[in-house]
Amino acid sequence: MKKFKAIAGWLHLWIGLVTGVIVVIVSVTGCIQVFDEELFSLFHHDLVKVQQTGPARPVSELLAVAQKAVGKKKQMTDLKITGDDHSYVFTASKANKKEDVGISYFSQAKYQDDIYINQYTGAVLGIIDARYEFFNVVEQLHRQLLLTKPVGSVIIGSAILLFLIMMITGFIIWLPKNYKQFKQSITVKWSAKWKRVNYDLHSSLGFYVLPIAIIIAITGLVWSFKWWETGMFKVLGTSGKITLLRAAPVVATGDTTNTKIIDVIYVNLLHQIGDNYKVIGFNLPEKKSNTVMVFTYVKRTTDSWNNMSYFYFDKRTGKMFDKLEHQDKPLALKWRNSNKYIHTGRIFGWPTQIMAFLAALICASLPITGFLIWWGKRNKKNKKGSVKRAQPVLS
Repeated sequence: MKKFKAIAGWLHLWIGLVTGVIVVIVSVTGCIQVFDEELFSLFHHDLVKVQQTGPARPVSELLAVAQKAVGKKKQMTDLKITGDDHSYVFTASKANKKEDVGISYFSQAKYQDDIYINQYTGAVLGIIDARYEFFNVVEQLHRQLLLTKPVGSVIIGSAILLFLIMMITGFIIWLPKNYKQFKQSITVKWSAKWKRVNYDLHSSLGFYVLPIAIIIAITGLVWSFKWWETGMFKVLGTSGKITLLRAAPVVATGDTTNTKIIDVIYVNLLHQIGDNYKVIGFNLPEKKSNTVMVFTYVKRTTDSWNNMSYFYFDKRTGKMFDKLEHQDKPLALKWRNSNKYIHTGRIFGWPTQIMAFLAALICASLPITGFLIWWGKRNKKNKKGSVKRAQPVLS
């Protein structure tokens, strides 16, 4: 057991030294990510909040207003509706060609504008270039170190995989021999010298945060490695690929140039879901596609998962031709749609958000307290060595 702990200690030390800086960056940005929606609404209250002054204007009219605001050259790709007291958010985005993409995250998109519109007055409340918006930048730093996804996500994912090993080895090192040692291992002796306090903080806080940190790490790896996501799908009973794309029927009638079809789609959607929604998101199709995919998050949930359903409409007729409601989804897709909510603690609201925030904050402190422990031991050894060398040789 002693040898096993020694090996675990060696791995714990060197993995910590190699990944420490990245773990701190990911953890600190993770703290912000937990409350990013609330903070965004706080700092951009004039963009997000609206007062209901009458019926909402037709979506097609608001779409035309958003298009005019950014110019004809930018294509509208998304629409987000989140409630009567929240503005409509239209998004115009386009990815750069591969040859134009450099090493930086900022080189990936040609444009990505969010247009906030008061649905009751039709007024443009503001336009944000999402590529440089603070909370989006924090998210991209969290996920890929502000590098392009193929590079940054692999670096982050590799560091988190190593962090998982570090947590396991840390637990092995922590394992106490008896109850007295266990009691000491879960408390901080605040009256001791700062080195002992630092050691206690590293040891005890690491123990307390372990289960939550493992969940955060496991859910975070989904965005770095496709093989990890596929593996999770298999564990949850889905071995094949889950496809959310749908093609509209080949035989259909309708005017593809009718800009008011979006209003027909919206009305048909509301017939399906009524007022049971927190968010409605439209994925507006490119010219080549005849499919409009709409996703919804519902208010009255049927289980503990994040209730997300998909509806598919033909943009030529406005009719729904397919749907995938939450209760009909396989377990793996229910998990995948909930993964970000689990990762950030949003899954059960404020209580789990606070837990996720504290866990991320503690994870940010562990590399720092661990480094101070190592540095203190290293200096102690150096001092002992220098004392021995200073002793005179007697003849």
